[in-house]
Amino acid sequence: MVPRPSRREMLGLAGVGATAIFAGCSGFTSSNGARYSLQSSPRGGTSLLELFRWKPRRQALHVRRHADELVATLLDAGELTTEAQPLGPYDPSETPPPAYVEHEDAYYRVRVTDVESVSLDRWEFWLEPVERAPPEATVVDAPVEGLSKLDAEIVERATQDAIGAVVSDEDLSAADHGERGVVYFDPMGPDESQLVPNPPFEYVRVDPDTEFLDEKQTLRAHAAKGSVKTKRYVHETERVADSRSELLEILRSHLDATLDDVEGDVRDIVTEISVGNGIYTEREPISDALTDLLERLGVDSPSPPDSNRGVRRWRRHYEYDGGYYRTTLRIRND
Repeated sequence: MVPRPSRREMLGLAGVGATAIFAGCSGFTSSNGARYSLQSSPRGGTSLLELFRWKPRRQALHVRRHADELVATLLDAGELTTEAQPLGPYDPSETPPPAYVEHEDAYYRVRVTDVESVSLDRWEFWLEPVERAPPEATVVDAPVEGLSKLDAEIVERATQDAIGAVVSDEDLSAADHGERGVVYFDPMGPDESQLVPNPPFEYVRVDPDTEFLDEKQTLRAHAAKGSVKTKRYVHETERVADSRSELLEILRSHLDATLDDVEGDVRDIVTEISVGNGIYTEREPISDALTDLLERLGVDSPSPPDSNRGVRRWRRHYEYDGGYYRTTLRIRND
């Protein structure tokens, strides 16, 4: 499946962060204004090197399974192309944060330099929810038993998609190829799997593992090859420093503010997002303290989004009390 948040991930993303209340935050008395939330990580700060260290993205199965090989190729060759998911860093809505890596006694910046929409011919394994299996069919109750680690994960992921389709009343058989189950994107080839071209079972019965369904579900296995619409991500590295001291000078240039000298309510907010709950929220009109802090962070014109836009977002990096942090301001009309 072309990478997208799973239904379980979507439920997690819908969670509401804690709200911190400080003196002078008059915006909390109204629920009608736009919501301003400032969230920082990691809790308690980290080193400057760690803050901007490249951490390869490993969400998609085909990337995670071959992550070490992909990273080595990128560092040795200076460029790499991946399918369906970038190795990172990447943010489709804005410029991603800088990311650096050490390789053979030198330091490199890693970038995604190009994104291309493509159609690829790829295998897909998926499970179709059905009312019941034919009387003569063999139904497997433990489909992952005896499978390789890779195939077991593919079956588990396809099962989650199938159960999610039942809960949301979606017809997976009507979905486009590549949107029904797990796609074998490069470098994960079908030769690594026993599920394609001929699955070892046709029908399975699984526990739905959700509060929305009470009974076990019957699913039919499919393996098909066809055209998948996805993206290709081109990565490149740039040698930027030959010593740690040179790199640190570059990293300091990415900091938007040093907040050790803030006082009063502004310091209360900084302490809350840095070593407290990690998130601070106000309703419009925002307090003078939050306004001052956003100015220090270099957030220009932090006004709410237009009515037809869901959220505005700014990402910043700062130093506070010996630690280094990344923070994100989100403004939404809700």
